[in-house]
Amino acid sequence: MAGAPATPAPVAEPLGSSVSSLSSPASSAVASPSVPPKNGYVHIKGAVKKPGVYPVEATTRWVDVVALAGGLAGNADVSQVNLAQLAVDQDSLYIPKAGEEVPAAALPASGGGAAATASSASGALVNLNTATETELQTLSGIGPKKAADIIAYRDQNGGFKAVEDLKNVSGIGDKTFERLAPLVTVGP
Repeated sequence: MAGAPATPAPVAEPLGSSVSSLSSPASSAVASPSVPPKNGYVHIKGAVKKPGVYPVEATTRWVDVVALAGGLAGNADVSQVNLAQLAVDQDSLYIPKAGEEVPAAALPASGGGAAATASSASGALVNLNTATETELQTLSGIGPKKAADIIAYRDQNGGFKAVEDLKNVSGIGDKTFERLAPLVTVGP
């Protein structure tokens, strides 16, 4: 296709925009072997101008989500995050400030590979028995409601005896558990 203009990367719209615009023939054109492509929502936090939840398509990358969030804050440190990574439904990304160390658990999991490996390498596991609501929210897919549910379960049941107990928390299904298991512990 010599001379054909380059197709721009898809860009998601802010949450308040029409969700019907999410469907497009291009969204089914790219497939990942581990995660089937789908539209959804991601949560971007930290050093961006408008942190929040944004809809994404199967081919949306984190750099596109940062643009939707108004761009990076002046003190953002993107050397610790991969903005070229696909933004997958229910992921969250924390953009650290300059000089701030971002826990591996705060990186998007997207199939579990990169974040799970980084978390294991750094030893930055989130302890389900001692984590605060804020610490739990650094985990991909865990917002205020699920963090509160995890703490409520912990309080009502005398703590987590095994990581698998996370499946007993309302709203934590098999897929969410598979993504979180490598990032959490129930250690002493």
